[in-house]
Amino acid sequence: MIFVSRRSKCIVMNTYVVITLLFIAAHAQDCRTSGQTCGAHEQCCGGCCYGGHCIDTYRSCLQTFNVCRDHPCIGEQNCVQYVPPGCLRCEPLPICL
Repeated sequence: MIFVSRRSKCIVMNTYVVITLLFIAAHAQDCRTSGQTCGAHEQCCGGCCYGGHCIDTYRSCLQTFNVCRDHPCIGEQNCVQYVPPGCLRCEPLPICL
């Protein structure tokens, strides 16, 4: 028969609790970075979830992502959303063509 001291039981139990809390804390802080898939704005680290992908943006996530909606163009020009080639998951810029 193996005798285990009360102190050993406390150490094992405390270790188990600490490991469990660390796992929960790490899982709770898990967020998606720019370009990764998402299902809600809250899943993105500092950005917004548009079209199923996290996008770095300074705009409020409550605003629509149509950057051309409030962008006026002159004459026959039409607004198009331009995404810089080196930044595929950045917020698009409105340009008139």
